[in-house]
Amino acid sequence: MSSPEPVHDLARGDIGVSRQLSKALEVIMAGTTDPRLKDQIRAILDGRASARELMHSDAFNVVLDQTMPAAMQQFAEMPEEERQRLAAQGQRQLDQLRDQPSTWSGPVPSAEPSPPPSPQVAPQPPASPVGSARPGGRRSYRDEVVTPDEPDEDDLYFRDRWQNGWMR
Repeated sequence: MSSPEPVHDLARGDIGVSRQLSKALEVIMAGTTDPRLKDQIRAILDGRASARELMHSDAFNVVLDQTMPAAMQQFAEMPEEERQRLAAQGQRQLDQLRDQPSTWSGPVPSAEPSPPPSPQVAPQPPASPVGSARPGGRRSYRDEVVTPDEPDEDDLYFRDRWQNGWMR
């Protein structure tokens, strides 16, 4: 039995955005040679880490520093009609991703082979997830990410500081 498909925290509950983010992370993981970045992305794709944590990663920031200036320049030089066409294309792709049945069956397999088990240690049964520790018990919502539909006062304050702050 497979577990439910994880939805990334940055997707705000939108399965289409989450699937698109997963595809983008897979492209980045395939294109990098940095093992730390690969491990971070693999943890996010496995549902063991937050995509927000990736923004604080030095390895990810190096990738952004190398790609974003050219992408921003290309976007600035793009005619408005082309932007609108690409926005419509992106919306169609998101709609298709939302309508697709889940194909997620578990964590992404590691590219590195796993070491063989130690012969001195008896194999342990897998640990049960928190929600199923006690049959008929209450489900834990500890790891579930919940985001508001509309920004609150703090969100508006920090958005304003980001857009109009003294660092700009």
